Amino acid sequence: MAFSYGSAAKVYAGGYNLTTFLSSAGIPLAADTGEVSAFGSTAKAYIAGLKDGTFSAEGYYDGSASAVDVVVSGALGVADTVFCYLPAGDAVGAYGYGFLGIDTAYEVQTPVDGVAAVSMEAQASGGGERILSFHALGAEAASGTGTSMDNAAASSNGGSAYLQVTASSVLTSLDVIIQGSTTGAWAGEETTLASFTQITATPGKERITFSGTVKRYLRAKWTLVGTSATFFVGVNRAA
Repeated sequence: MAFSYGSAAKVYAGGYNLTTFLSSAGIPLAADTGEVSAFGSTAKAYIAGLKDGTFSAEGYYDGSASAVDVVVSGALGVADTVFCYLPAGDAVGAYGYGFLGIDTAYEVQTPVDGVAAVSMEAQASGGGERILSFHALGAEAASGTGTSMDNAAASSNGGSAYLQVTASSVLTSLDVIIQGSTTGAWAGEETTLASFTQITATPGKERITFSGTVKRYLRAKWTLVGTSATFFVGVNRAA
């Protein structure tokens, strides 16, 4: 069993790194139920309904360009903002949550005897998806491949992938794909599972979906034309 301290958490939204502005975050997940109890029943019966999730965060006000106030206030009411929330950090192999959200609330508070603070809420369309980090947020100066991630077995229900590109230098293009392998040998047997839209400027962000069989081993691969790009990649295997 591995525990983690709260200060390790990471929050990325819309191609921006909000981590250094926030001091708390959370995403309660829920699912509706419908009662189907019938005559003759001795106990109530239910069927599963729609999934839901609401992300909330609190932190400190910063009105600088690309800081929390500009990012969150600008996203208020905008559909399909790409969120990635990693409660234990985003090291490769760490789990977190990804979702498309609508910023529904944003508040700035300035107590006379305290630090100017912010709080926000976002409604997660479809609830939160459990994602595995395939590339921690960090700069790459050349094309490359990420760590091979072993799922122990193939899966059959597709999934989704998340990309957050927060910074770049002399960027011409960044292409990120998710590859699959049956044995983990990779050489000559790799196949492309999903491809993100090419990034030519930052901030960049996208959630993509894929269907059908997902091979046992997965990895991220990127082709960079430019000096550097700073990005995060997370992948969800549908149960």
